[in-house]
Amino acid sequence: MLDFRFIADEKPMHARSLIAAGGIEYEEFVKAQELAIIEHHLDYYGKFHWSSQRVKHKRSLLIKTNELLVPNLAGMLKQAFAAGCGLAAFGD
Repeated sequence: MLDFRFIADEKPMHARSLIAAGGIEYEEFVKAQELAIIEHHLDYYGKFHWSSQRVKHKRSLLIKTNELLVPNLAGMLKQAFAAGCGLAAFGD
């Protein structure tokens, strides 16, 4: 599973106080890449960070696509957008 945590733009990714947002399975990760929501160079087993501005952009991409195709990611992006924060992802 690729786990996501909410992160303020000014916090480092390794901060211990990050709040869990949820996670996605590999199939949803691949579907999100097909929809150009997750960049193709990112790795399911790696880690990456999206700033609040990137979350805002990705949220707008979801509005144009069917959110039902990536329900877990869509929910996390909505929550991060509403909170004005970014998302940090950690693969395991």
